[in-house]
Amino acid sequence: MIKKFVCCFLSAALVGFAQVSMAQKVIPPDMPPSPEVVEKRLDAMPDRHPRPGPVPPPDNERIKALLALKAPWVWQVDSVDIEKSHNFGTASAPAYKQRFEAKASLKENLYKPVQDPYQATQRSYQTAQQYGNKRIVKTTAKAGYIHTLRGVATTVYLNGQYNTFFEFENLPADMGRPLNEFEGEVLVQGSPEEREFSAERERQRKADYEAHKKEKALKHKEAEAEARHHAVEEARRRAAEAEEARKKAAEEASR
Repeated sequence: MIKKFVCCFLSAALVGFAQVSMAQKVIPPDMPPSPEVVEKRLDAMPDRHPRPGPVPPPDNERIKALLALKAPWVWQVDSVDIEKSHNFGTASAPAYKQRFEAKASLKENLYKPVQDPYQATQRSYQTAQQYGNKRIVKTTAKAGYIHTLRGVATTVYLNGQYNTFFEFENLPADMGRPLNEFEGEVLVQGSPEEREFSAERERQRKADYEAHKKEKALKHKEAEAEARHHAVEEARRRAAEAEEARKKAAEEASR
């Protein structure tokens, strides 16, 4: 009985070695494994690089920094409050729409040019209209003025970074420009320099107007004198023609 069992065991072992030897002949030891085998091995291995969790939307400070990059230099973004945030993308590729309200303040005063009243009325004398390189401006907004800006920020998370686009609902109106954006010398309306300049222009305007009146009166007087001269010459011409006609008539009557 024992001898029979040993014989069966040895025969089974020989058959197994023979199968292994056959397999080694069919599949070379250096042949790469199939994709299915690789997938199973990867699934069996511990995950050393877990997938990233849901990416949070940009916070107030992030939106504030992005707005500061887009705002004109004269505006300072003081604060941002995100009122509502909605993810219309996926957990691994989020896309957010965020309604926000921001407070922005002016760093400097803003100004607009003042229309020259002399250009709109008197055009016959040009000296008073000459500005040179000076321009009078009026203050339209003072530094510290706060504007409440509302809008929607659309953010897409791609390649490990945010890409944000803004849609604004109430951009500030055109309130003017800072002084350094005007060409030439700028005089602020109401300042001592502007009052002195305007007073000098008014004196010059009156002087030009008086000179214009005198020039106009002189031209009128010259025109009257020339008209009188033409009238006298015309009267003499007619008197001479009448005298010539009288002489001819007298000669014909004496014949």
